[in-house]
Amino acid sequence: MMRSVDLLPGRYASRRRQRRTIALMTVAGLALVGLLVGWWFMLGSELDTQRQDLAAAEATNADLQAQINELARFAALETEVLAKRGALQTVMIGDIAWPSIMTEIAMIIPGEVWLDSLTASAGATEGAAPVGTESAAVRISDGTPTGRIQFNGQSTSMEGVAKWLIRQASVDAFSAIWLNSATGTTPGTTAQQLFVIDSTLELGNEALSQRFQGDLP
Repeated sequence: MMRSVDLLPGRYASRRRQRRTIALMTVAGLALVGLLVGWWFMLGSELDTQRQDLAAAEATNADLQAQINELARFAALETEVLAKRGALQTVMIGDIAWPSIMTEIAMIIPGEVWLDSLTASAGATEGAAPVGTESAAVRISDGTPTGRIQFNGQSTSMEGVAKWLIRQASVDAFSAIWLNSATGTTPGTTAQQLFVIDSTLELGNEALSQRFQGDLP
């Protein structure tokens, strides 16, 4: 059996071991550097991904904030509308449907009666002048009037005056119908005798317009 004999001095073997050790350390160092570089690139990729996610989240938040601002604007408008609605309802309480009332008067006035003037007012509004039936010691109507009308006119006969009063009583919105006076004029040689009428009435709840008192659209 043959044996290998190293004829080189021992220092050469020591140098070889040193070079081998250095080479191994260099390879290990390069491998470590490679791992660090790979880890750095991986961290950079993850950071870019997180930055993209952050940018997307910020964009989403910006869109949501814009929607919130828009909804807040509508909420402010709704609050304003509700406030105006409440004010409108408050103002319109007691509003009389005057066009309907005037139409009723035009429909019921007898042919032999004509009006010279009328004075109307609603509730206790400024300028309202209560009629005599409201201040009378004995009330002829149990309800609180929503308004009143005073008529001044003429009739060609007392029958016409009676028709005028009876027809007023047929209207649901009219109450406390009262004839203050019906004074006959002195006829001339050819003129027909006329009767000067002064009458009043009170308006009930049926005369209210009810505008804006329900749910507004």
